[in-house]
Amino acid sequence: MLFKEDAKARAQHQAVRENAGWYRWTHDLVKVTGPDADAFVDWLFVNTVGKAAVGRTKYTTMLNEDGKIIDDTIVMHMAEGVWWVSTLYAPHFIKWADAHKGGYDVTYEDITPAIDMYAVQGPNSLKVLNAMLAEPADDIKRFQVADNKIGDIAVKIHRSGFTGELGYEVYCAMEDTAAVEAAIRETAAKFDAPELTILEVYVRSLPVEKGFALRQDMYMLTPYECGLGWSVNLEKDFVGKEALLKAKEEGPKYKLVGLEYLAESYEDICQREIVYSYGVPVGFVRAATYGYTVDKNIGFAVIRADKAVVGEKVTVGQNDSPAIITEKTWL
Repeated sequence: MLFKEDAKARAQHQAVRENAGWYRWTHDLVKVTGPDADAFVDWLFVNTVGKAAVGRTKYTTMLNEDGKIIDDTIVMHMAEGVWWVSTLYAPHFIKWADAHKGGYDVTYEDITPAIDMYAVQGPNSLKVLNAMLAEPADDIKRFQVADNKIGDIAVKIHRSGFTGELGYEVYCAMEDTAAVEAAIRETAAKFDAPELTILEVYVRSLPVEKGFALRQDMYMLTPYECGLGWSVNLEKDFVGKEALLKAKEEGPKYKLVGLEYLAESYEDICQREIVYSYGVPVGFVRAATYGYTVDKNIGFAVIRADKAVVGEKVTVGQNDSPAIITEKTWL
C-alpha cells in the first residue's frame, strides 16, 4: 500500500495546496568563484546560465559526454563572479567540475556545512514570510534571490520550491539556523501552517502531482526524453552537446511519462519495477506515490518511446498491477 490511508500525510499535503507549510531541506551547495566563473557554469550546464543577472537563478541540467542527464540543479548568481550551485551531491559535482575545468580560472568549494535552508510553500507562503521579514518579499520574482533579515539575522530569500505552489526558500548561516527555525515555526503557527515532517509528502506526493521529477527519475535520459528540451540552448557550447545533437536528430529512445495506477490498493511499487505491455517489458518505474489532491496512486516511469502512448494500459511488477500511461502531471 502507499499512503492513501495516512491521515497525517494527507493533512500536511493539503496544507501546502490550500494554505502553507514549511520544512527544513538543504540540497548540497557548491560555491563557484573566479574571473571565469560565468563562463565555467555556462560550459557545465545546458541552459544559458552565465548571462543571468546577479540575483537571478536558473533551473538546468548537467550532462555527461553521451548527452545524458547526470544532475539537475538550480544555479544561482549571488554576486559578480560568485555562483551557488544547488545540487544533491556536492562531492560528485566537484569531481565533475575538476574533470572539466580545463583552462578556466575558477575556484569552487562545498559550502553545505555553512548554509542551511528552509522551504515555506503554499498559496499563503508570502503572508507567512512577510510576517517575519524585515522587508516585504512581494517584489521577488520566480527564480530570483534577494537579501533580507529575520530580526537581526541576515537571510537570503529565494522564490522557488518543489511543490508546484507559490513558495520560497530561506537561506541562512548554519550558526543562525536555530533562531531562524524558531521564527518560522512561531510565525507559521499563526497561519495554521504546519511543519512538514513526512519526507514522502514534500519529496514525492506534492511534486509528483505537479509533474516535478527528481534527479534520480531523469538520470541517464536526455533532456528531450524528459520533456526538458525547452531548457537546452543549442546556440552555445556545453558538455555533452555533440552527443545531444545526435540524440535529438535520431529522436528519443525512451520517455519519462506519468503512470496512474488503476487498482485501489496494491503491494508497494518500487523503483526499477518492470512495466509490461501485453506481457512484454517496455520500461520501468521511477516513482510511485499517492496524490492526496487527486486521490490517485500516481508516479513516473521510463517507457520505450514507441510504447509511450498516453492512454495505453500497462501492468507493473510481478503482481501485474494495472496502470495507464498519462501525461507527467496531474494538476
